[in-house]
Amino acid sequence: MNESAENPSIDQLKEAVQKNSEDGQAYLKLGNAWLREYNGVEALNAFRQVVRLRQDCAEGHFGLGKAFDSLQRYEEMLDAFKEAAWLKPDWSEAHYNLGLGYMVVGQYEDAIEPLKQGIQAQPDYAEAHRVLSLVYHLTGHDEESEFHKKEAARLNPDFAD
Repeated sequence: MNESAENPSIDQLKEAVQKNSEDGQAYLKLGNAWLREYNGVEALNAFRQVVRLRQDCAEGHFGLGKAFDSLQRYEEMLDAFKEAAWLKPDWSEAHYNLGLGYMVVGQYEDAIEPLKQGIQAQPDYAEAHRVLSLVYHLTGHDEESEFHKKEAARLNPDFAD
């Protein structure tokens, strides 16, 4: 398969959504492409179309969360990640990003549960263990912090002291 078919350009993706404005997958790909180009406004527009077409699309809500994050619109980011995690409860990345979002806004206690859910969905998620260790440290839960710090290092030696 050629590279352009695997990784279409933004122009190709824009053309795809113009040909079929009801194609949520095309908008999803376009939104992700805009995120890779660090264009949160255009990504937001594309992901809004995904959710307009399919309100139950967890990936669309997740994309909205990433776009809102890039635009520093944190309350909307949290709402979007909550919706993605609710729609797809076994999606570790949605829970992880919700936990990170709570960290960004300084709501460390609120970050704990989504990070734990991310780890429950994917027990070998080293980065989630590392971040949960930090959150536990920031909230004074030293024993839990140490456990997740060791688990992150076990899973990914790059996280060792």
